[in-house]
Amino acid sequence: LTCAVEHLFNLKFAAKELSRNSKKCDKEEKAEKAKVKKAIQKGNMEVARIHAENAIRQKNQAINFLRMSARVDAVAARVQTAVTMGKVTKSMAGVVKSMDATLKSMNLEKISALMDKFEHQFETLDVQTQQMEDTMSSTTTLTTPQNQVDMLLQEMADEAG
Repeated sequence: LTCAVEHLFNLKFAAKELSRNSKKCDKEEKAEKAKVKKAIQKGNMEVARIHAENAIRQKNQAINFLRMSARVDAVAARVQTAVTMGKVTKSMAGVVKSMDATLKSMNLEKISALMDKFEHQFETLDVQTQQMEDTMSSTTTLTTPQNQVDMLLQEMADEAG
């Protein structure tokens, strides 16, 4: 269990690191776009195209980092669920031990409290599983870079006048 908790920490750290790299690429993309605009204003279309390609590459890299961050995050959610399941399993073992005595006593209050405990542990797992599924289903797709380069060139040319 401690090993899983350590893996969970490492996964969460990696997801944050990938997310940070995505943001760095976003900044680089913006810088390259500014260079595209300057080159267009100077009438240097070849240099503008190079900067546009760089901008699109940075954009795609940002998306890739973000996608990988989401995947790592999804795995972290699975590990979190497994860790929780391990904890639940341990506490359920305790619940099951006390169940025999409680059921024999036929004390409805005690049985009800026991069932509440049981159900709560499963609700927690259900919520975590749902969060993991939501994370995994929210991925993005890439379009062809050449289209993006042409679109960016047009956009920057419009802005540059």
